[in-house]
Amino acid sequence: MLATVLGTVAGLGLVTLPAGPAGAAAAACTWQKSVWDLPAGSDQGTIDAYAGERWAIGVSGNRPWLGGGLSNPHATLWDNGKVALRLDDDVPHLRDVNASGLIVGDTVVNDEFVAVTVDHDGTTHTLPGDPAWDGYDAWAVNDRGDIVGWGGTDLKPQIVVWPASAPGTYRVLPAPGVMHIQDMDNQGRIIAQGTYNVGSVVWDTDGQWRELESGGAPYAIRDGRVVGSPDSVNTVAEWTARGALVRTIGDGAISAMAIGGNGTVGGNRFVGSQRHAVLWRDGVVSDPLTTVAAGFALQGLSNDEKTLVGIEAKRPTEYRCS
Repeated sequence: MLATVLGTVAGLGLVTLPAGPAGAAAAACTWQKSVWDLPAGSDQGTIDAYAGERWAIGVSGNRPWLGGGLSNPHATLWDNGKVALRLDDDVPHLRDVNASGLIVGDTVVNDEFVAVTVDHDGTTHTLPGDPAWDGYDAWAVNDRGDIVGWGGTDLKPQIVVWPASAPGTYRVLPAPGVMHIQDMDNQGRIIAQGTYNVGSVVWDTDGQWRELESGGAPYAIRDGRVVGSPDSVNTVAEWTARGALVRTIGDGAISAMAIGGNGTVGGNRFVGSQRHAVLWRDGVVSDPLTTVAAGFALQGLSNDEKTLVGIEAKRPTEYRCS
């Protein structure tokens, strides 16, 4: 099997990144809560990917008897908070979904991972790969329909891209080692979190990987802007598509999870001893989300920046600007 494919401070030459398109997040919003549906028989769920509009994928199941993850897990697709697909099991694994509802992931064939796309009725379609690989999988898809994942062997893991412009083909990109692919933007840039002794990296449109300056874990990329958590406590960071550190944000920041269509960054921070969702713009708080419950963990921000998606009380939940 391919080795597990699970999944700075100011003053160090920070670069300036152009701000996103004009139009700030709605700082004057009153955020109205809506709890997403769960399939019959489930009482908890997780969100693994949100497409920025109607589609999201994750896992639904039941409260475990002894803690830990969900029991009786089922891969699940939501359409505007309504269950659109619930698989009979957690395999095939649903890894990502784009704005058109294209789902990508992997299944297991003869004890090896195989990359697939998944229809909304659960039917899978195998993506092409090299028979010499120990296994391969698909982890992210952008709105153009480009898909990215892993393939290769334990000794030579590779990034694999299935381009939407050339169906039935793939190309490989160099990689520094086995990594966890996190996201891909609509121009084809890719971010991955490091594993073992490999640092986190970003692939720009030239196909070359570069380590993130000052290290850390990237969570989202949009139009060449990367956000995540650097290697420092209670701080989030922003990088360029070439890995240069743009800025860090402190003040109790925990995680930067998403970038909206206007460039606003959504994440989480500590306010006193409580965890709260927050929106940042150009490194400062643009909306402290005081009308959002303290127990809500933000994971996604819509393209129009008027919907927050995350988990609250172990249920997929959204807050909509009103």
